[in-house]
Amino acid sequence: MFSEEHRAAALANQRAAAFIRFQMLGDHEAMSFILRDLEGTSQLSFVTALASLSATIASKHMGEENAKDYFRMVAETSATLAEPLD
Repeated sequence: MFSEEHRAAALANQRAAAFIRFQMLGDHEAMSFILRDLEGTSQLSFVTALASLSATIASKHMGEENAKDYFRMVAETSATLAEPLD
């Protein structure tokens, strides 16, 4: 029997995998459904699982250094876009 933490992690992984699959297929309604269902600890677990799966996929297809560069660029661009307007 699995602990509550193991089941929560498994559910987060399932949601993250579904989210990535739906994103790849362009099924925005399904993505929205998954995201609306999350809050609190479930949301943090989902984001963690999503990041892990994304890093694995990116590293496999882009190479580890290119993936790091890509995610750095995304973070820097997003930080710039998120700055308050003057």
